[in-house]
Amino acid sequence: MSTHSTIAKLDNDGIFRAVYCHSDGYLRHNGEILNKYYTDEDKVSDLIKQGDISVLNKIIGKKLPFNDYMLFHENEQSRFYHRDRGEELRISEFDNLDDYIEFGKSYGEHIYLFVQNAWYYFDASDKKEFVELDEVLVRASF
Repeated sequence: MSTHSTIAKLDNDGIFRAVYCHSDGYLRHNGEILNKYYTDEDKVSDLIKQGDISVLNKIIGKKLPFNDYMLFHENEQSRFYHRDRGEELRISEFDNLDDYIEFGKSYGEHIYLFVQNAWYYFDASDKKEFVELDEVLVRASF
């Protein structure tokens, strides 16, 4: 069973651009990877531009055969539905935070948001607001 999440960035035009991530959306995986490897505006924008994600990893990487799981793992690269599987590019856009949260909740409990060079986390199962991802990771007991 997969742990779904959503990942978004608030762009300078006030639009929340978001993608769905199918696997490993929990803090120990997606949270740590986003917080450590996707730390600047350009890299986060490049990630979102790839569309929906099968598995997030340390680098965006290049097109590989979608079903070669080990090759993605060995290269520590992310796997995307559009680039690697040839599916339609899907990037969702919202003009307010509440709509992005509802989108995130429809996919699962882990909702990530990048705003002004910082990551924020929303746990849809028990939280009512976004919290800085750094703070959540420090408090988390893995």
